[in-house]
Amino acid sequence: MSLRDADCSWLPDYQLHVVETLAHVDQTIERLLRLTHDYTEHGTITFAEVSKGDRVDVVVQEVAPLPPVVPRLVADALTQLRAALEHTLYAEVEAALGHPLAEEEAKSVEMPATCDVAALTQWFGNRRRRQLGPLNVGTPLAQRIERLQPFQRRNPDEHPLRLLAVYTNVAKHRAPAVAATRLGAVHPDDPRSGLTVALPLRHGPQPGDGLPLREGDLLASAPRGARIPFSVWPTVSLQRPHTGWWAIAANELELLEEWVRTVAVPVLVTGRHEVSPLPPHLDITVGHRDMRAALAMAGRTPAVVRSRDRIAAATGRAGLVEFLAFFPERPEAETVRAWLDSLDDTQVVEHVLHLRTVSGRPRELIEAGGELVIEARRYQERIGKPSRTGGAGA
Repeated sequence: MSLRDADCSWLPDYQLHVVETLAHVDQTIERLLRLTHDYTEHGTITFAEVSKGDRVDVVVQEVAPLPPVVPRLVADALTQLRAALEHTLYAEVEAALGHPLAEEEAKSVEMPATCDVAALTQWFGNRRRRQLGPLNVGTPLAQRIERLQPFQRRNPDEHPLRLLAVYTNVAKHRAPAVAATRLGAVHPDDPRSGLTVALPLRHGPQPGDGLPLREGDLLASAPRGARIPFSVWPTVSLQRPHTGWWAIAANELELLEEWVRTVAVPVLVTGRHEVSPLPPHLDITVGHRDMRAALAMAGRTPAVVRSRDRIAAATGRAGLVEFLAFFPERPEAETVRAWLDSLDDTQVVEHVLHLRTVSGRPRELIEAGGELVIEARRYQERIGKPSRTGGAGA
C-alpha cells in the first residue's frame, strides 16, 4: 500500500471529521461484540430433559435475559453511522457553496432514503432545497445522492441505506433496536449420530434464518438411553423494523458499517467507491496533531472481523494445546499455553488453518506439528523456563 493510499488522499481536509465518527462506531461495535460474546458463552440457555416414549427431548428451560445495554449500543452505532452520512453530505454542500450555511438553509440538508424515483424527485423539489445550488437536480452532488438511493436495488427493503434509515428512525423516535436471543443452530458433535435437532447448522446464515428461543421449545431429541453430545448456538439478533425479519446483530452491523465506510462516504465525496477504504480502527481516545499521519497508522480491520478472529483464536489456542499433547518432545502444557498466548490472534488462526490444510496428509501433519513444537521450545528458551517435556500429566 502506498502512502497515498494509506492516508486516504481522496478525502479532503474538510471531511476528516467523518474518520473520527467511523472510529467511534468501530469502538462501539467492539464493545457490543465483547458483551454479546460473553453473554452467549456463559450459560445463556438452561436445558431440561423430557421423556416421551422411547425418546428423550431436550427443551429450553430458561433463557438468560439479554443485557439491556445491547440494544442501546446497537442504536448508538447505527445512529452514528447515519450521522456520518449526514455530516458528510452537509460538509459537501458547504464546500460547494464556499460559505457556512444559514440556519434556514441547514434545515434543508439531509440524506434522503427513497424507495422510488418519484419520492426522490419530490425530495429535490422541496422549495427551500431548490435554493441550494449543490442540491439541484443534475449537479454532481445530486447525482451522487441518487446513486446511493434504495430504489437502485431490485429489492429496496434490503438496501443498506433503507436499513439504516428504518433502524435509526425507530431508535430516535420509539425505542432502541429490537434485539433478542434466538436459536442459530443445534449441532451434534458426531454428525452421524441419531440426534434429531430443531435447527441444523447452516453456513452463511441469512436474514430470516434462525428460530425464537422460548421456554419449552424443543432443541433436540434422541433415543432413550443414548448420550449424544451436541452444541447449541444462540445468537443475539435484531429485528428489521420494516420487514420483521431477524438478522444476527454482528452480521447486520458489519453490512451497514462497511457500506457507509467503503461505499456511501466515498461516493458522496468523489462520486465513486473505487478508492482506498477509510480505516475503521483509529484511536480517538487521544488527540492527533496530524490526522493524515494517524490515518496512515490506523488499523484497517473492522471490529466485527476482529471479533471473529478473537473467537477463532480462542478456540484455536485450546485445540493447539490438545494437538501438541501428542508430541512427547513438546514443553509442558503450561508453557505451550503461554507461548500461544504470546501470539496475536492472526498468528494463531494461521497456524490452525495450516494444520487443516495438511490434516489429510499424516506425514505433513506431523511435520507441521513438529515445527510448532520447535516454536514453543524457542519461546521456552527466551523466557528462561526449565525444560520439562512429555508425560500424560504435563
